[in-house]
Amino acid sequence: MKTPTAITAFVLLLASVLVPTELSAQGLPVDTGSHAPVALWFVGAFVLAGAIIYGIMRNRQRSRAEMELTERATKENYRRENQNN
Repeated sequence: MKTPTAITAFVLLLASVLVPTELSAQGLPVDTGSHAPVALWFVGAFVLAGAIIYGIMRNRQRSRAEMELTERATKENYRRENQNN
């Protein structure tokens, strides 16, 4: 049975053979353009998350009458849709 030291030595030897010696980037940094699109994506993601949280919180505060009204309206819409088909 192999000892943990032998296994560690084997892993280190394998890593030294497979990993390249130069891991740093070559050349000067490249300007890839404006950061505005990325910033807008983050802002959009936060706005969307806020809207979803607001909708969930508002939905939880509905009264029983509001829930029943929504349920009846949904069933009526499904009934009309089935009649049209």
